[in-house]
Amino acid sequence: MANVSKAAKAQLLTDHDYNLTALREACEEEEIEEMEEENRKMSHNHTPLPSPNPKKMKSKNQDVGKQPGEITNETILDAIQTLIKRFDEQDDRLKAFESRMEANTQAVRENKEEISKVKEEMLLLKKENASLKQICLEQARYKRRWDLRLMGLPEKDKEDTRETVIGILTRVIPVSVEKLRESVDTVHRLGKKNDAATNRMPRPIIIQFALRTVRDEVWRRSREARVCREMNIQFKEDFSKEDREARAKLWPKVQEARRNGKKASLREGYALIDGRRVDP
Repeated sequence: MANVSKAAKAQLLTDHDYNLTALREACEEEEIEEMEEENRKMSHNHTPLPSPNPKKMKSKNQDVGKQPGEITNETILDAIQTLIKRFDEQDDRLKAFESRMEANTQAVRENKEEISKVKEEMLLLKKENASLKQICLEQARYKRRWDLRLMGLPEKDKEDTRETVIGILTRVIPVSVEKLRESVDTVHRLGKKNDAATNRMPRPIIIQFALRTVRDEVWRRSREARVCREMNIQFKEDFSKEDREARAKLWPKVQEARRNGKKASLREGYALIDGRRVDP
């Protein structure tokens, strides 16, 4: 057969086909089907195939009719269970968050109540502070009504300020030296002693009277006293720092009111213009 040419092979195939055709024509159809069935059995017996794996066959049978990307009931069930788990986790987180929110809300409510109480206490303390401040200011004002300040008196070394002032007061009011010594309590200069080389104004003198009537008489007569003009000195009322600042602010208003023909004057911490009180 190895030496058979291509032409011979072709002739054999042709003869084989012709023989089959002639065989089919000569035999009945039933006989031909029986022959083909025997040929198939012989071919199966001649080349046996290995038995299929039942597990693989089962998986293949399960996958029969399953298309790629197709959504099955099992897939939907898994997705539902996953969502339920996530929802449960979210519910737990929301509950924890709500608990914290409730705690924060309670804390904020308590803080608001405490802040309200503190505000009320602060208002009360402010009112009390303002009242106490006014009381202290009035007490200081009342005490200062027994005082006068003497401005412009030159300083001397080892001076006896009290005797010097009493000598000046005898020229302001017609009262004896003995009476003035009884009426004047203390006399001293205010502030630290200045160096004469600095050429500053002499320190003011504070005069504290024991009798209010004597003080008022000195204050009233000092405005026209000859000794004040001769010695270039001046008596002033003793005001607190707050009253001095208030008077400095109100003085221009008093001057303007007087220029306009109104009756105006300064008081302790306020001014009176035509009988109307004016605060700084």
